[in-house]
Amino acid sequence: MKMIQCNFATMLGVEPAALSRWYWAGFTDAYEWVELPNVAGMGTWGDGGALASKPYVASGAYVNRMSNYCGQCRYDVKQRAGPDACPMNFLYWDFMARHRERFAKHPRMRMMTKHLDGMADTELVQLRRRADEFRESLSYDRET
Repeated sequence: MKMIQCNFATMLGVEPAALSRWYWAGFTDAYEWVELPNVAGMGTWGDGGALASKPYVASGAYVNRMSNYCGQCRYDVKQRAGPDACPMNFLYWDFMARHRERFAKHPRMRMMTKHLDGMADTELVQLRRRADEFRESLSYDRET
């Protein structure tokens, strides 16, 4: 569950330290020596890649394959855009678009930037607009 939360927080742009503070406040077993490397390093890529070789970000399809969290969700994990689209999908493509230049030559992210480059401009604009609207509908600590 923590990696799903970190995935979501990373794509939203939540400040890694704020997410760590949330874990520390909410869970009695959230020790700093565990949370910092797991959240700031691996989970949110808050260390810029010192611990993990790539950001842990994934679309709804991956979450659906690797968990049972999508079964009762009101969103459609197969939709990228639209009112019923899984937020993980449009947030994922928005994240990739925001960091496209950074990941274009990254050995583990290059393939996804190629998928991004093959996407119609109108679809990408729609996905990014939906991601912005979704972010604005939430209250959380954003990166500055």
